[in-house]
Amino acid sequence: MELKLAENIKRMRKERSLTQEALANALGVTVGAVYKWEADLTSPEISMLVRIADLFDTSVDTLLGYEMADKRKGTITEYIYELLGKKDRSVFEEVEKALVKYPNDFGVIVAAANTFSAFGVEEKNKEMMKRAITLFERALMIVPYDINPRFGRLSLIGNIALLYFLTGDSDKALSMMLENNEAGVFNSKIGWLTAMSGNSGEDCYSKLILSFTDLTFEMLNTTSGLLYYYKNIGDINRIKMLARWCIEFADNVRKTDEMCFFDKMKCSYLTAESYAYFKSGDKEKAEELLIEARDLAEVFDSSEEKMTDIIKLFDSQASISTFSLLGETAKESIGFTLDMICDKKYNALWNKINR
Repeated sequence: MELKLAENIKRMRKERSLTQEALANALGVTVGAVYKWEADLTSPEISMLVRIADLFDTSVDTLLGYEMADKRKGTITEYIYELLGKKDRSVFEEVEKALVKYPNDFGVIVAAANTFSAFGVEEKNKEMMKRAITLFERALMIVPYDINPRFGRLSLIGNIALLYFLTGDSDKALSMMLENNEAGVFNSKIGWLTAMSGNSGEDCYSKLILSFTDLTFEMLNTTSGLLYYYKNIGDINRIKMLARWCIEFADNVRKTDEMCFFDKMKCSYLTAESYAYFKSGDKEKAEELLIEARDLAEVFDSSEEKMTDIIKLFDSQASISTFSLLGETAKESIGFTLDMICDKKYNALWNKINR
């Protein structure tokens, strides 16, 4: 077993932009003591290890760099998640054994919390949900610095708040989310919980619409990335299917007959779909789709009244303008897509119909 205390103290100090003097002042020790720890000449006493771990928002195990040679903890948590995925109730026995054996291990605690949470929510068992809250709160006290964001601080807070709501303490749930709503990460949950509680106010509605907007843009970014990925690996059929799905999504989600942001996105997706038909040998269909994209772009760009504010589609007082890397105009969105496709023969087709 190899401990990495000296290396970890130095690395964690630098990650937080602390000098040795600043760390020494924070811990109430001499600069010489910090130097010796980092040079691996001496080690902090146990009580000081706890203080250092607390300062760095990590566990003592992580600070020490303690890893079991056979990775038994990792194997146990994997087995817990495997049983949980199968809804095998023998998982509870494994969870209890793991908690006895590794009572302060972050991964084990989170696995146990997820187990009680999953079964508790599905079976509406408040005792299980309360046990999950206790475990999630314990995990929140020892979140490692290098944890997967899926199990990070905000994720844990979201889980705890939802469980508070389901066990009847909606005020506590909303308070937790409002106090930790960094970059609007809990907008959808706050809106959902307040709406479920009978709220009909504008603030509740605004949070739901803002969340819908964020999720819509995330979906558009993800699908665009997938289209270029499929282009990179030459999967033409998937480009066709996904581009068509995106076009239908744009048509269905819009709430206005006016030209709007979704028309600009649609031009890009029509171009991608056209490219897929071009590469599969159907030049006639490719030209038909590209002409449709061109004509839509011309209508969009020449329209004096077009809605660039997606929020207004929902009759909300909130306002968010839709800036896009595709460009300001629909023609620019086609050009951007063509640049990303980067196919000279296909570009020649565009030049032909865009004279």
